[in-house]
Amino acid sequence: MAPRSSTRERLIRTAGELFWRQGYAATGVSQIMKRAGATSGSFYHFFPTKDELLLAVLDEVRRRTEDEVLDGIESTTTGAAGRVAALAEIYRAHAVPDAADYGLPLGALAAEIGSGHESARRRIDDGYEAVVERVASWFAEADGRRPHVAGDRRTAELVVASLEGAALMALVGGRAEPVDACAEALTVHIEGRARSQESSQGLPPLVEETGGVGDWKAW
Repeated sequence: MAPRSSTRERLIRTAGELFWRQGYAATGVSQIMKRAGATSGSFYHFFPTKDELLLAVLDEVRRRTEDEVLDGIESTTTGAAGRVAALAEIYRAHAVPDAADYGLPLGALAAEIGSGHESARRRIDDGYEAVVERVASWFAEADGRRPHVAGDRRTAELVVASLEGAALMALVGGRAEPVDACAEALTVHIEGRARSQESSQGLPPLVEETGGVGDWKAW
């Protein structure tokens, strides 16, 4: 008999793959059990409800995103632009119908769950926050600062929101070009940001370092 822990991990992995490929509502408990090779007794021992399994999947996605994706990028890539490009590659790999793994983007699952599942919504929001904070730290490190400032945070939000949106477009269209275009545009923006900071010339920052946000509606 397989160890109890491996059965639980197999259920989480199988559910994650199915949720990302066909949606949470369209995935039944019986389908998860069949594909994971688990009995109903095993399933309900670990997860009294399907919602409890969803929360476990989201916890695993966050762990893998931080420990494998972000840590992996930081251990193999230097510079904010290079790390953002590496993150874009991760999004690109996940944003095609035959993706080998599940995880990013979170937006598709978040949109389906909506506000009705508060615990899941908070976990997804926390997952976004973890990615934004890490990306902001890349810009702070590139500028020789720790911790990051408001401008770094806003740029990180732009990066994550852009990649999430492009990945969703790629999933809907079944092609990776939106992520490629997004990555190219982000590279131009980040390189321009660095040049502007070096020369102290050019366009004023969109966000003041003190934390005030400009009136973007007036642009």
